[in-house]
Amino acid sequence: MKLRQRIVLTLVGITVILAIPAAYGLLALRGLHDITDRLSEQRVVTGTLGDLRNAVETARDAQRRYAVLAPLADPALGGNPRDTVQTRVQADSAVREATRTLELLRTQNDGAYAGASLPVVRTWSEITAGIRRERTLLEAGQRDSAEAVRRALEQQFGAMDPQLDEVDRAIANQTGRDLEQAESVASRAASTTLVALALALAATLIIGTLLTRTLLRPIALLRRGMASVAEGDFDPHVHIPRERPDELGDLARSFGTMTSQLRELDRLKAEFVSVASHEIKTPLSVIRGYVTLLADGIYGEVNDQQKKTLEAVSTQTDRLTRLVHRLLDVSRFEAGGARLELREIQLRAFFEELTGDFRVLAVQNGIHFPVSLSDDLPPTLVGDEDRLNEVLGNLLSNAFKFTPKEGTIRVEAARCDGGVQVEVEDTGVGIPADKLPHVFEKFYQVDNDAQPRSVGSGLGLAIAREIVEAHGGTIGAESEVGRGTRFRVFLPERPPAAGHA
Repeated sequence: MKLRQRIVLTLVGITVILAIPAAYGLLALRGLHDITDRLSEQRVVTGTLGDLRNAVETARDAQRRYAVLAPLADPALGGNPRDTVQTRVQADSAVREATRTLELLRTQNDGAYAGASLPVVRTWSEITAGIRRERTLLEAGQRDSAEAVRRALEQQFGAMDPQLDEVDRAIANQTGRDLEQAESVASRAASTTLVALALALAATLIIGTLLTRTLLRPIALLRRGMASVAEGDFDPHVHIPRERPDELGDLARSFGTMTSQLRELDRLKAEFVSVASHEIKTPLSVIRGYVTLLADGIYGEVNDQQKKTLEAVSTQTDRLTRLVHRLLDVSRFEAGGARLELREIQLRAFFEELTGDFRVLAVQNGIHFPVSLSDDLPPTLVGDEDRLNEVLGNLLSNAFKFTPKEGTIRVEAARCDGGVQVEVEDTGVGIPADKLPHVFEKFYQVDNDAQPRSVGSGLGLAIAREIVEAHGGTIGAESEVGRGTRFRVFLPERPPAAGHA
């Protein structure tokens, strides 16, 4: 599966995982919304029930007044027919309002309290029928019969109140159940949503971590491998499966092919330099021999001008010979064929002999040249004395080359972590920070205004690093332009160099 497809599937999976608690939360909110709608309807029903109470009470009062005024409607009895008619109209209006309100209550009934409202409907039907009989009897002048109907009406009106109370209690009970359900839904939704969200976030974190490791770990390995290749290590051991079907597998295969080609090119280069250097040694020896014979007059008289020319040729031949030897050293170390003659080195005698060769040079140039050997310095160290002399001699030569008169060159040696640390510090021109990481590369020479390019091959520090690393040690440099340079060499007391012995 390609990385693009993997990333897309991962994003889709994360989206689905995060959508699940969101969908559940939406469903819970929808349930709460339905409950809220029912509660709103119940508030409306409660208001309608209150209106019905008022309308029934109004109809009761109006019918009572009409029952009182109807027998007195005759003017001969001192009554006012107009008041009687007006009272009847009011009673009819109150009855119609109560009937309308009761019908509205029935339409608003959702079935939860239908049983409680049925007795109210039946009682109101009986009341309206009783009102009609009472009016008929009053208009017919049958007062005794109308009075009997009046007493029955009062009982029926009295029965309406507890029936309406029962409806009110049914509504209140339903409201309580809805509130409990809303609280339960809200609580369950909150806890379930939090748990689901936590699980979704955990799953997202796991998926994201796995994807990150799948992407970043191989990229980090490739990055370290490229850094190793840039530093000259063409076998960086980047462990990325080449059989991967994605882009990282393509990169791993390309990287492996590139490093294989670079290793082969480096091997061919080292082989070429080694062969070429070795082949050059013979004609150089012949040239130097003939120059010596010519200078000695073996082939005839040589004048002063010719002798100077032959000396110049001899000097350049010696210089070229040294360069060839250095190239051979670098090639042997890079090919792993250089051999170290390991033996015990008496360190104090070694440093006295090494620095003694430079004391005359220090006096001639007016350079302060202190040498400090720590009291805890080990008495001996296993190594190749000639090669180590070459390393430290090269560092001291460079220090004297770039340190002006009245400057200071300091040498310190002390025990350090199971080995010996040697520091060579000068107060010379220094090395720019951007050039310092390259001073141990082959043929590299610092060239700037403060430190012009010196006469040399640029191989001294490269060979020094190979020798130190062959001893199992390290070499590094610190510098600041205008203030000097410090080289630090660490050598173990017993290097893992048996293969070179």
